[in-house]
Amino acid sequence: MLPARRFVLALALIVSSVPAAHAQINLAWNNCITQATAAANKQYACDGSQNGVPFRIVQSFIPPTNLGNFVGIETTMSISLTGSAMPVPDWWKLGVGECRDGNLTFPASLTGVGTGTTGVCRNPWFGANTGGGYAYESAFTPNVARLRTAFARDTETSLIAGQQYVGGVIALDTFNDIDSGAGVCAGCCQSVTIVLDDVRLYQTVGSPGGDIIVITTPGTRNVITWNETSQCPVPTHRTTWGAIKTTYR
Repeated sequence: MLPARRFVLALALIVSSVPAAHAQINLAWNNCITQATAAANKQYACDGSQNGVPFRIVQSFIPPTNLGNFVGIETTMSISLTGSAMPVPDWWKLGVGECRDGNLTFPASLTGVGTGTTGVCRNPWFGANTGGGYAYESAFTPNVARLRTAFARDTETSLIAGQQYVGGVIALDTFNDIDSGAGVCAGCCQSVTIVLDDVRLYQTVGSPGGDIIVITTPGTRNVITWNETSQCPVPTHRTTWGAIKTTYR
């Protein structure tokens, strides 16, 4: 496999960025945004029922112009508690040595993702040796985790302006939602918002259309949620008899 992350990051050091005002990025659960099975929210009971059968997060993009020498992609995503400034809980601590280390995979299998006769979402990785990697920071800021991904192919391919393409698939396993012998990482049931902040498309140096195309404009949707309806118990405050007596003196 090609050491794609090193390839893409090294390429970024020697080329210049080109703005892509008309390009778009999308994010969905299950499948590419164009497909009927794509979803904006993933509701999960955090009961161990999905352990070993990961959920899939699918990145996709639309290039602003024809790109004849496409070789790779790099993305940035943000993860935070919905409507809260609190840090992400342990269940979303997916970095090396953290509570759920090993439960996130990128790049994951593209089998069954995209294509279709309507709302086609093409696979730009077909026909090449590919490789990639990711970096996860659970405390990128006090209340935001950041996931960066890189994916590349060892030969150039052509992309068509206005066409939707699969950027990559992230697999999210659910272990440690219950205690199966390794303990519980708290917070699976809390509502989380996941944002695809940007996508960088890479071509070989000097290519028509630009060497790096930076895309930040949402298409259909660049935001998904986890447990939009939170299943965590709402904290209650018991009133003591002493407090009642104080109130009514």
